[in-house]
Amino acid sequence: MPLTVEEYNKLLKKHGSIAAVARATGRNERSLRRWVNKHVKGKANNPKPSCDTPMSFEYRANGDCISERIIEISNLEDITPELMMKKHGLAPEKWEVVAYRNNFWQNQTKGGEALTLYQSRLTVKPKKQGLSLEEIDKHFAQLDRKFTTPIRVKPRPKIERHLMAEVNVSDAHFGKLCWHGDTGNNYDYKIATAMFRDIIHRIYRELPEGLDYITFVWANDFFNSDTIDQTTTAGTRQDVDVRWQKMFNKGVELLVEAITLFSELAPVKTFYTPSNHDEVNSYHALKYLEAWFRNDPRVEVNTDAYPRKYQLYGNTLIGYCHGDKENSKGTKEKASRLASLMPIEASELWSKARFREMHVAHLHSEQMIEEINGVIVRRVSSPTATDTYHATHGYLGAVRKAQTFIYDKELGLVNIINTPVIIENWK
Repeated sequence: MPLTVEEYNKLLKKHGSIAAVARATGRNERSLRRWVNKHVKGKANNPKPSCDTPMSFEYRANGDCISERIIEISNLEDITPELMMKKHGLAPEKWEVVAYRNNFWQNQTKGGEALTLYQSRLTVKPKKQGLSLEEIDKHFAQLDRKFTTPIRVKPRPKIERHLMAEVNVSDAHFGKLCWHGDTGNNYDYKIATAMFRDIIHRIYRELPEGLDYITFVWANDFFNSDTIDQTTTAGTRQDVDVRWQKMFNKGVELLVEAITLFSELAPVKTFYTPSNHDEVNSYHALKYLEAWFRNDPRVEVNTDAYPRKYQLYGNTLIGYCHGDKENSKGTKEKASRLASLMPIEASELWSKARFREMHVAHLHSEQMIEEINGVIVRRVSSPTATDTYHATHGYLGAVRKAQTFIYDKELGLVNIINTPVIIENWK
């Protein structure tokens, strides 16, 4: 049915744009635009379109939104995506322009300013996590910025705790020789002496006050060799940098120095666990310590030669061994052997304990192998350097450090202090 100008103007006022009129009347939009250009534009009875013309807003399945309306733009304004969103009444901080198209409508003058009217089609999509400055200001305006003196809470009463510290410096291998050319690091008795002293004094500074006592664990391959021929106990040749007499003398001097330092904080207990590198020398060193501290009531030296040792502190039973025979390869099966030995060898102490651990050395790396029937079998670290054997076979990468375990008499293990070697000091 033919469309009159009067009918078109009514439809335009109702629907807001030529495209909307075309959809409402089922007409082809391009044909309708040609008809409008011919019969409507320039006619005296054509009403001036207004920016208050109702807006057409369409939402599409892909998330895009299409806004169509009559807009006016001053000759002084640059047409930008932000301006287009403002003309369509959309907040730029919430929308992102996909595309826009403006069809010239007519020119007019308003307040002495030349304006151009456009039929505008704007396609936008919502911004993700858009936030305007106004919204930010509104948010902070809701915050209470008034300072009030904080309520002074009475300090908590100091709870008396009983603690024991196990200082474990295993596998020092004093007297070992390493050259950076074939091992990647240097190590000799002078470096070992400086490293050991540094570790001991750093641990001393970190230990809490008021300890019941300190367990000093050192007899795990403390010396690198065990014979005049500079071999291990079993006869394996070692790279050493010092005569066996000097190695022993300098080694026991370090042990005396460490025990004396720790005894300033709390009583010290120490003992012997046979090791594959120095089974004889370490026991001789233990007897040396026994003689040196024989009149010191704050130092207890256990000279029992049994390969494994146990102590009960409060609710915690701790076992010690070198671990080269019972668990030479770190497998779970042999770890279970260590866990099963504890209730046999320390049956009386076992019945009194809630927490149980075995501390094992030998592998120069920290490993909590497994918790077996309530017993944690734990490999402890070593501060020693990599020697030729370990470098050749690829046993590399373990963090060089000593470890200190803090036990609460009631709660068991409550803290572990790691004391890494500061390698830069001894390259």
